[in-house]
Amino acid sequence: MAVDLHLHTIASDGSLNPIELIKLASALNLTTISVTDHDSVQSVDESMAAGNKRGIAVIPGIEMSSDVAGMDIHILGYFIDYKDVEFKKILSRLRKTRYDRAQKIVEKLREMKIDISLDDILEEAGAGALGRAHIAKVMLKKGYVEDMQSAFDKYLGRHSPAYVEKTAYSVAEIIKIIHQAEGIAVLAHPGISHVDKLIPEFVEAGLQGLEVYHSEHSAQQTERYLRLAKELKLITTGGSDCHGPGSSRGLLIGTVMVPDSTAAALFKLKRR
Repeated sequence: MAVDLHLHTIASDGSLNPIELIKLASALNLTTISVTDHDSVQSVDESMAAGNKRGIAVIPGIEMSSDVAGMDIHILGYFIDYKDVEFKKILSRLRKTRYDRAQKIVEKLREMKIDISLDDILEEAGAGALGRAHIAKVMLKKGYVEDMQSAFDKYLGRHSPAYVEKTAYSVAEIIKIIHQAEGIAVLAHPGISHVDKLIPEFVEAGLQGLEVYHSEHSAQQTERYLRLAKELKLITTGGSDCHGPGSSRGLLIGTVMVPDSTAAALFKLKRR
């Protein structure tokens, strides 16, 4: 078994469609993956169908965001009932907040003489959930920045002039939303979030796992979160967090060594 449990598509800020993603997964001999788009499950059905044809198990997933003391906290949801009516209503509300946020960011950029429009952003995003990455891509295409990272560093990142705070659920609320959709809640890339002291609090709220293996985790961080997961009796997961070849970090799918046991633990927890 070869595993990658953190992948994005054009349904959010990735650059691969579901068919392309599955073809790559197959070429890399991956046998279990999860599509975890931001606030979107639009690619899940197509990914699962394409995966089934190639013998790849596709776990329906999602990545949802919160904010704690000015820090972005991402929670992964695995085996969610992505067709649940109430869950879909929540995602619809989140898409509206993403639209409103993008509109405010565009207004700030235009005040800075950066001539892009909301229509430009919507065209770039297509049917996907709007995000800052789509704004960065438009800025790059129009020559306002030399690369995607520059767009975030100079304009869109936290503490940058065009940054707009997002309306977000609390971590406890996100965990509850995932549980109500019959999913398994896992803290994404804790080595990036830097909220280790809060993890026990998240566990109290129902957190079930840590994403120990990640493309931006050092070997030391991986070991640290393995120990912490064992201490807190949490399952461990892992993935590349691939956003496709259009990402500033390149094509990452399959580049993180994720033990088979991570997928096995998810399947076991789902069966309980």
